[in-house]
Amino acid sequence: MRFVLDIDSTHCDTFGNQERSAFNAHYMAYGYHPQVVFDQESGLLLDALMRPGNEYTGKEADKFVETTFSRLSALPQSTSVIIRGDSGFAAPKFYEMCDTHGVDFLVRLKANSKLGKLAETALVDCPPKYEESRCVYHEFKYQAASWGKARRVIVCSTHTADELVPWNHAFVVTSLASEAPETLFKTYRQRGNAENQIKELKCGFGFDKTDSSTFARNTARALITGIAYNLVQLFKQLFVSEDRRSTISSLRFSLFHIAGRITWHARRVVIHLASNYVYKNWFSRLMDEVHQLAT
Repeated sequence: MRFVLDIDSTHCDTFGNQERSAFNAHYMAYGYHPQVVFDQESGLLLDALMRPGNEYTGKEADKFVETTFSRLSALPQSTSVIIRGDSGFAAPKFYEMCDTHGVDFLVRLKANSKLGKLAETALVDCPPKYEESRCVYHEFKYQAASWGKARRVIVCSTHTADELVPWNHAFVVTSLASEAPETLFKTYRQRGNAENQIKELKCGFGFDKTDSSTFARNTARALITGIAYNLVQLFKQLFVSEDRRSTISSLRFSLFHIAGRITWHARRVVIHLASNYVYKNWFSRLMDEVHQLAT
């Protein structure tokens, strides 16, 4: 069994004098800059850390994931865990924390001249054809000055037809030793789904709502919305098998915001739905399944 985690950061705008609000040059806005980590398969939010808006994406990410990794230690020993992150999390302390807990990682590296030279050297016998698009996967060992040891770096080198630039390189550092570079790049690229989960967390549940003046209250609100998000994710896994990609907006429209009335009779609670409710058969089936689970 394999668990794939995605770590990322997002921005929560502020529009007043909220405590610990700060300007973020990347987003060009004042706000908070929380870190989040998701389970890729279930979409569950495993942890969130609210931070001032001017803190860098991966600052102290090693400490942030340590709590999550400690919880995962209860999993069977045969379970493998991989965490994916963008270049904001490319830091030796992050890699070392993963090593300590036996968690593999796939982290994007920012291109630099040394990485570029290593990639070009590997492709010296593989010149691109100007009129043809091409993609080559390869790898090499690399040790930055701040790293304690050399690590495996996989490379995706692409040439676009009719482009004057011979190669464009994408670099990912990984602790996975056996899987082919192409396979690992496919795994890494799937982390883009974390953006959808963040969007759902913010747009569907108000994770980024920061209308309190104190940092503690805004943090508490964000964590409560994270719990609500997880409850809906679990609900979808258990009962909405038709389309687990349903957003909270669609579920509110079809299941939660229903015209009707509630009555009490002979110690029984009766829900009377509108007679023209188009999803009433689905709603009845879901209620039956919920009752079966409860018993």
